[in-house]
Amino acid sequence: MPRRRSLAATCERFYRTALVQLGAERLVRQALLARASEFAQEPLRVLAMGKAAVPMTRGAVAVLGERAGDLLIVAPEVTHEVPWAPPGARFLQGGHPKPTAGSLDAGLAVEAWASAGDGRPTLVLLSGGASALVVAPARGVTAEEKIQAVSAVMASGATIQDMNAVRKHLSRLKGGQLMLRLGGARADVLVLSDVPGDDLSVIASGPFAGDPSTFAEALAHLEAAGPRAPPGARAFLLAGARGEHPETPKPGDPRLASARHQVLAGPVDLARAVATAARAAGFEAGADSTPLVGSVEDAARHLGALAMARGGRGPWLWAMGGEPTIALPSGATAPDGGRAQHLALLVARAIAGLDACVLAAGSDGRDGPTQQAGAVVDGLTSADARAAGVDLDEALAQARSGPAAVACGAAIERFDSPTHLADVMVVAVE
Repeated sequence: MPRRRSLAATCERFYRTALVQLGAERLVRQALLARASEFAQEPLRVLAMGKAAVPMTRGAVAVLGERAGDLLIVAPEVTHEVPWAPPGARFLQGGHPKPTAGSLDAGLAVEAWASAGDGRPTLVLLSGGASALVVAPARGVTAEEKIQAVSAVMASGATIQDMNAVRKHLSRLKGGQLMLRLGGARADVLVLSDVPGDDLSVIASGPFAGDPSTFAEALAHLEAAGPRAPPGARAFLLAGARGEHPETPKPGDPRLASARHQVLAGPVDLARAVATAARAAGFEAGADSTPLVGSVEDAARHLGALAMARGGRGPWLWAMGGEPTIALPSGATAPDGGRAQHLALLVARAIAGLDACVLAAGSDGRDGPTQQAGAVVDGLTSADARAAGVDLDEALAQARSGPAAVACGAAIERFDSPTHLADVMVVAVE
């Protein structure tokens, strides 16, 4: 396997530095200390769910101490260690990106926890990934139908907004419905955003926020997924579009008035943190104030154009946060990859021969269901692939970016990240 070259290694170092700078535990501690007068004496019920649930809980307990009570934590399943949890807390694990039986158990537990609050104030620690970690299908929809529906929409290359519109309308908790279970109790929701624009109705499928999407829109997104969409889920959404099921609560609904959200950081903040780390190392660096969205193909063209336009006039770096989408190729028989690795390998062909590198990686230390966090490529990666016997065109056509990235030395190994703020993309030239 080729050794990581200097510029690529430097970009990976900036990426990891930014993750620490925006660590979930640190951000929660800062937020609660800044609002100390609001939480000075009052005991709080605490619910933490999402990919960053554990470090967010650490931050809250460090500040609140024994005032953090009735604590329920839902985090991703892990097998390599026993996850941390404070004494007396209930700790549950769900599946991601595909829900598991643990996700269904978590859905029941969260629903029961919210309904048992008796009006007591609540602190919610919310991060991306909770959509899959906490699953409570709508009455009349089976768990398998819901999972298949979301998988079908995901495979079609839909945006996170479109995918979560389907999730919300096939759920008892998402799209503001969990807030209704609190019965008017105050809920302070501290949020780590993993979606472009930090849209509260989309992050974790907006369990405490008004939902602007409708049954009709969710139905359209599911039908766009084609024959992979399960008929049971389609029938439920069709009935909802006809008015046979109640809509999710909308923005401005008075039943949501006691929910107060605070976004602690998002994808653009992550890009800025990468740029800050690069400037400290002597790079001319900046970050895009607009999240990178759209297809991975369009994103790859954009990143490649940035590298080529700079023409080796460095050291220079540009960082972007966001979440490009990938449609699963129809001919892929054994997919094994993630959008970040797919994006990086697409760019590798465009920057072949340049003194440049491009990094694409998940801020949660994971790139989809693979054992990688992402990949960092440079002007020699295409040559590395050929030397390793890897046909990049075939690997991309078969959605097997994971094995290809590993074989050519571009993969960033999966790791436990201290935060979760969508993906980060970095272009650098020497």
